[in-house]
Formats: sequence, C-alpha cells, structure tokens
Amino acid sequence: MRKALLSAAFIAACISASAQKLTYIPWTDNAFIQGTVISNNGKYVAGSDFMGRGFIYDTENKEMKYFVSPQLGGEDTESTVDADVRCVTNDGIGVGYLEEVATKFDFATGKYEKILDEGSIANYITSDGKIFGITYNKAYQKTPIMIVDGKKTELPQSSEAWLGFENDGMGIRGGNADGSVLLGYGQDNYATFPLMIWALNKDNTTYSVIPVCKKYLDASDFLDGPQDFDWFEGAAISSNGKYVAINLHNKNEEQSMEIARYNVVTDTYENITCPELSADMWYYANAIADDGTIVGYIEDQMSGARYACIVKAGETEAKRMSEVFPTLTDIVKMDGNEFNSPCAITPDGRYIAGFGYVDMDDENLCWGTYYIDTQSSTDGVDNAAADAKASKVVASYGIDGKKTRPAANRLHINKFANGKAVKVVK
Repeated sequence: MRKALLSAAFIAACISASAQKLTYIPWTDNAFIQGTVISNNGKYVAGSDFMGRGFIYDTENKEMKYFVSPQLGGEDTESTVDADVRCVTNDGIGVGYLEEVATKFDFATGKYEKILDEGSIANYITSDGKIFGITYNKAYQKTPIMIVDGKKTELPQSSEAWLGFENDGMGIRGGNADGSVLLGYGQDNYATFPLMIWALNKDNTTYSVIPVCKKYLDASDFLDGPQDFDWFEGAAISSNGKYVAINLHNKNEEQSMEIARYNVVTDTYENITCPELSADMWYYANAIADDGTIVGYIEDQMSGARYACIVKAGETEAKRMSEVFPTLTDIVKMDGNEFNSPCAITPDGRYIAGFGYVDMDDENLCWGTYYIDTQSSTDGVDNAAADAKASKVVASYGIDGKKTRPAANRLHINKFANGKAVKVVK
C-alpha cells in the first residue's frame, strides 16, 4: 500500500511539474539577442543585441521590432550609438537609451523618440507613462530623475554627512506599479551601489529619499563600523513595492556574494541560503515577483560560467532552476553550456525571461533568449527554427584563429552564413 501511495504522489508531482513551457525567440534570425526584461502581462520581451540594436518582441504574434541608430555601423562609431530597452509596458512601450540619451520605444509604430538631450538612461516606465532613470555628466556623476509629460524633475539625494560615506551621485533602477516607491542606489567609492528607496510624499508630487543602506552597510575604509555588510545592493523591486531582491556580501566572510529578500514595509531583510556558496561560486539576484519569488544566477568566478537559480515564494533557499522545473530540459542544457541568466519575472510570477548559450549545431554556441510560462497548459520546449539565415553563426573562432565553443567574457570572431565576420565579446 505504501508503495502505491508513493507512486501516486510521484505521478501527481510529475503532472504538476510538467505544466511549464520554455519558448525561444528564434536565434536563426539573430544569434546575438539578449532579452533582459518582460512586460507585466508576459506579452513583450525586450533588451538589446551585440550589434548595438534595441528590440521588443511580441511573444503572442511572434513579431520582432528593432530600434537602431542611423549612425550604427559607421566607421567612426563605437558603443556611443548603441540602443538598449530597459523596461517595457503591457502595451509595448519601452524605455532605455539610444546614442547615450534616454529614449522611448514604441512597438506598434516601430519608432523611437529621444526623451532628453543630455547623457541619460531611462530605466523604468509606469503604465500611465511616468519615466524614471538617471542623467550623468562627463565625469559620470549621476542624478536621479523623473519625467512626466516631457518635463524632467530631479529627485532628492541624501547628503554625505547623513549617509556616512563619500557619494558621487544617485540613480533610479526601478519602481513599483504606480511609481510611488522607487528603487535606486548611491554612487560610492567602491561601486557597491548602496540600496536607496524613494517614497512619494503626501502631496502626491514630490519624493523623499530613504537610505536603507545606512542601517546595513559598513562603508568605512577599514570596515570597522557596526554594520555587517560591505555590499548591500538592491537588484530589483516587486511591482507591489513590498519586496526588494538584494545582492549582499558579509564583511566578516570570504569573498562571495549572496542574495536576500528585503521587506520595504517592515525594513527587514530575510537571509537566503545559498547551498553552492563559496569563494568561487557567487549568487546574484536579477528580479523579484510580488510574492517574493526571486530569479537570478550562480556565477563561477574562475570560468565566468552562469547557472540559473530561483528562490520560490515563502522559501529561504536558492535552488537551481533546473531542479525546480525538471521538465524544462533546455535549462539543464544552457547550464551545461555554462551560461544561463534568468533576468526578469512578471509580478504574478507566471512568466520568466532570460538568455543563455544554446547549441546552434554540434560545434558552435550562440545566444538564445527564452521566456518560460510556468502555468502553461502544455509542457516542453519550442526550439528556434533550424533554417540557416544570413545572421546565423556558422563558426566561432578565438582571436588566435582556432574554432571555439565560446565562453563568457572572451573575444570571439563569428563567421556568418553570408560570409561576413564580426568580433564580439562573449
């Protein structure tokens, strides 16, 4: 009888686990796509590619729109003309930057509009069109900003005396659904991006800055302060404004990064157990859902490899995503290819988007952007089409001319089916 009960439980678990589906944006059309954000309804995935183009992809109609500077590809241009979509709404309106200027992108028209005329990045947009981000000067000193109806407003910053450390500016990274709670960071001397929160005041117009990091971060040069951490960074905020996914480092332990879940309402953080944590294996959070589910990656500091991880709502242990979603075998494959980075999750936790190395053929890898429906009526993987296009990478070489399987953060030369070649850093 016990054996029968165990079998029934096993079958039930398999049925429950099978209701997930992973779909790729076809990489045969573009082998360089990195999807980093997803709309709250899961319809749009957006980001950029190694060619310097921003994009928004409609997952329902399988349609791609690119946003490209007319100067891209010119002899004298470098990264100054790149585009990147940092956030996208349920209606396909994205914000980010193009030619180093905050820009709005419209999927419906396929057009873009520069929002400002100075060095700037738009990192977040609400459903009613409020935009948040940063401006920066030639010394890259950052200022947090809000843009409403085309008007820019600088948000307040804490003084160095109150913060307790030298600070060269602040920036906005994201916000809750209506923009009443904003997530950002300070620009300290050690580039740890100390956690800051901005809260909308009673006048419903102005904001107050709350240096959350002050309670937790020891920013002293000799780490002789009373706080436990020398790194306390807010990676992402939930749409309901309740949770922040934290990247942190305990100053009293070996050099390794951990993740945590910070509660904005109670001003407390929850430790997350990181089973593979070591001096070489670091954990990073990328996004968080309204229920506190965190997605991110484990990074091998020796090889640069990244493996997908997740912390489910109500749990306090990070697990390999391949363990949580065992039917999605391509998660294991991307982990095996040593790069898998889940970057975004919808507020309800249903959809997850990211990118990783996928097998283009038996010898070569390329970038594959994916989106996961964790509540799909069918399970499995939708692979990209197999037909070779002009942008298909048919071979990848190291700078010494030897054919390679690309690894992270290395220079490679990709040869395309149309005979062209391009150098990329992977």
